[in-house]
Amino acid sequence: MSKRNFITKEEHSEYLSQYSIDPTKAMFTIILSIIVDVFGYSMVLPLLPVIITELGSTALFVGILVSSNALSALIFGPIWGRLSDRYGRKPILIISQAGTGISFLILGLSPNVYVILFARVLDGVFGGQIPVIRAYISDITTPSTRASEMGKLMIGHTIGMVFGPIIGGILGAINWRYPPFVATGLSVIAIVLTIKVLIESMPKERIKDLKNRIQNNKLSNNNRKTFSKEIIIRFIQVYLLFSITVMFNSSLSLVLFLRYGASTIIIGLVMTLAGITIMVYGGFLMKPLFRKVGEKRVLLFGSILLIFNFIMFPFLYDLWMVFVIIPPFVFAMVFLPPLIQSNITKAVDSDKQGLVSGMTTNIQSIAQIISPLLATGYLQLGGIAIGLILLDSYMLLGLTAVFLGIILFIFLYIDLKRHSYLYSYEK
Repeated sequence: MSKRNFITKEEHSEYLSQYSIDPTKAMFTIILSIIVDVFGYSMVLPLLPVIITELGSTALFVGILVSSNALSALIFGPIWGRLSDRYGRKPILIISQAGTGISFLILGLSPNVYVILFARVLDGVFGGQIPVIRAYISDITTPSTRASEMGKLMIGHTIGMVFGPIIGGILGAINWRYPPFVATGLSVIAIVLTIKVLIESMPKERIKDLKNRIQNNKLSNNNRKTFSKEIIIRFIQVYLLFSITVMFNSSLSLVLFLRYGASTIIIGLVMTLAGITIMVYGGFLMKPLFRKVGEKRVLLFGSILLIFNFIMFPFLYDLWMVFVIIPPFVFAMVFLPPLIQSNITKAVDSDKQGLVSGMTTNIQSIAQIISPLLATGYLQLGGIAIGLILLDSYMLLGLTAVFLGIILFIFLYIDLKRHSYLYSYEK
């Protein structure tokens, strides 16, 4: 594909001003919403081992909880994306936040595992917040700034991950139902922030203008297909990356509990330290690294780092060793998703950003359906014997992640070779 012409940040800001959109103020509001959302979600993470123990369930049930949530998000994610393209980002975001708050309330009131399962499914149904936020950022950025602006979401994600797990662990040590109730209150705060402060990035006037522009493009045969080979190869990248990261994240609390006997407070502390690492990478290193090293090199380096990270994973025999793999894993988790997702947005027109963002969430949901079942299945299985070789649960987790990581690197390398325009603005 030939190199594309990119508009400057100043030109895009001037274009947005005609719709009364201030990108700086919009990003600030979006980050606040992410903080509230992730804070509520991350408070519940350290509680999973306690919940399954208290309610007499199994390790595999944790995987079922995560997978069922992803399955419902798989079905409804593209729907929310399409609706946000048609009716604007803001109303869909509010609906999603309300559904999330209700699901947390049901979780806190759950008398058994079946009601917990229903709460997680309901949360997935209304899980349109992230795809809508990605589409929102695509609305207010240019291709040259999109990766770093999407990376700013990690600031909100980080603050939530720094304080959420440790507070959840402390409250959960008293009663595991307290964190879901607090998360419900935080969802209400997120709704108020969105209603009062967030500026609609797709007002009716802009939607109408985009439709006219796309119609003109169709008449001149210059429009791009929504699902081209270019975007499909990036969907594959998303699937592989999230298969690896979800496999680790969904099983981390169980690994800490089963392998090292960690309490909810210790689990929360580990996740909080991981959140601090995210804050350092996303808040202080992302822009300078992109500027000095280049997004292309960061993308390839992060994928290689992910492979070596999971080569070490099976050999973490003591709890302190977990902290050795957190920095490289967090590096990949911070830098790879915004770069890949930014590349996806560059392959479609403006009026399809919500749809493609919803489809990206769909791909993530497929990974989130399979990976947690695989990871918790490994933990419940305990290991397998191949001849005289015994592969324990942690060896199986590590080998699976390494295999997927190698495939991811191959797809990234092929994509960058075939589509040199992606980072041509760096030159």
